[in-house]
Amino acid sequence: MNADEIRAEIERRKKRASDLKLREVLWNLYDGHLSRYREWLLKDPTLVHPEVKEALEISDGGINFKMGTAAYGISYKEGQPEGNEPWWPDRDFEEETITPATLSLAVDGEPVFEFNIRRSTRALRSGPVWEDTMGEISRFIEGGWTVELAVLLQKVRFHEKTIRDQRELPALQQRMKQFGL
Repeated sequence: MNADEIRAEIERRKKRASDLKLREVLWNLYDGHLSRYREWLLKDPTLVHPEVKEALEISDGGINFKMGTAAYGISYKEGQPEGNEPWWPDRDFEEETITPATLSLAVDGEPVFEFNIRRSTRALRSGPVWEDTMGEISRFIEGGWTVELAVLLQKVRFHEKTIRDQRELPALQQRMKQFGL
């Protein structure tokens, strides 16, 4: 392959990863669920998805688990915060801190996906506001994991919803009576 063909193939792979919404799937799986598992194992282990719980390892360096025959490793690393920009009269916030981060995925020990995140924290007059922006994809090696992670995210969400619905059932039944249902 010549240089132009290599650049074109890299762009094609980035577009493929973007079209599959892999950044969103991995970020939602990590930030919305798996990153909370350490606390949930101590306080509320029923919320931890059983399929992940069997071989779950959580460390400061990341989260490792097995699903089927594949071993998954998710690593989240933050860079140095930038900013603390002072308030300017034409802005609606008093200061902003931006923290660059990287989220990486390895399958069976092989790095297969990585992208950058821009975590913004704004101190508004009414309170803090957080925003995460998905950045550049810096690694993508396609495989069966692309489907498996999307399915796992659906399973994890369904499991948590089922547990919460079961817990809310007595209160919901009481509300049904109050509204004559």
